[in-house]
Amino acid sequence: MKNIIKYLTYFGFVLLAFTSCMDNSGAHTEIQKSYLPSSKGKPGEMVLVIDSTQWGTKESIGGQLYTKVLGTTRGILPQNEPQFTVTQVQPSGFNSILRQARNVMIVTTFDNRGRESAILNSFFGEGVIDALAKDTKKFFYVKKDVWAKGQTVMLFFAENEAKMAEILDDPNKIYYLTQPFHEIENKRLAEKITKERDHKITRFLKEKYNLEISLLKGYKVARSDENFLWLRHPEIAFDNNIFFLKIPYTNEEQFDANHILKLRNELAKTYLYGDPENKESYVITEDKVTPEIKNAKVAGRQAVEIRGLWRTNTYSMGGPFISYLLTDKEGTHLYYLEGFVFAPSMDKRELMRDMEAQLKTFKDY
Repeated sequence: MKNIIKYLTYFGFVLLAFTSCMDNSGAHTEIQKSYLPSSKGKPGEMVLVIDSTQWGTKESIGGQLYTKVLGTTRGILPQNEPQFTVTQVQPSGFNSILRQARNVMIVTTFDNRGRESAILNSFFGEGVIDALAKDTKKFFYVKKDVWAKGQTVMLFFAENEAKMAEILDDPNKIYYLTQPFHEIENKRLAEKITKERDHKITRFLKEKYNLEISLLKGYKVARSDENFLWLRHPEIAFDNNIFFLKIPYTNEEQFDANHILKLRNELAKTYLYGDPENKESYVITEDKVTPEIKNAKVAGRQAVEIRGLWRTNTYSMGGPFISYLLTDKEGTHLYYLEGFVFAPSMDKRELMRDMEAQLKTFKDY
């Protein structure tokens, strides 16, 4: 009897989750969450729920969504890698297992009157689609923990396919179709890394530099000076590296992208070598690929984020990097933080996601 009551309670809650998916009231209560299964899948995996009539060719609206957004490379990588590994499913095939996916994007156009569209619209409860259709400025909605704990669900919608195509041609808008997923993925990773971090390195950073970065286990100190630190995580298949430099903050020109890249090349030539026995194997920024530069936040402060490619001066090694420049807590010094990866036989998307998550745990005291 208890099992039947528990099942009926769970079933009723799932129905409530379906019909309140687009509710603006926020996340489920802790009691409601306790009935949810944990989300499934790896970082970067996404279930895409879309009518098959809008999917299947490059010209279809789903094809445009993939080629212009989901299948593009995030940041700068040596080879093109899709920023999401996508599994497409019909609304009628979006079953209980797939509903536990960690990342879900549901796509609908309000003029689609087919059977699959009707099933898709039923996920959100009566009147929700009509309410969304009245706000012509909105084109997406994000909610967490809809069908599973640790899940992110986005509804991407438009009046018709022509309007959706306009959205997909606007770089400022398509940014918002992926960034919520990346932000939540990074938060998940940062929390996981913080729980499992290397406490020996944590103590070393606090005692010598009065700062904190949560790092995956396996990093070793390659070089440690008063205001410079290089940490390496060498494995058979890859070699992860994190380093930072602390310098006086003199003027705002130090935040100029060209100034940051010049600083990077100077300190890399001084400190970073592909082969410690060969001083001509120092690291430089690859100038054949333009770095990607944007604003970010680290330790609650504004920072400049740079993603690009590095190589040794001898062309013997190379790979992607991500870096941040920000002020210290007092605003009198600057920190330059960077993570770079050498993984010649591997995809690097998730290695760089790990690197970003680690760097963003940075704190100074």
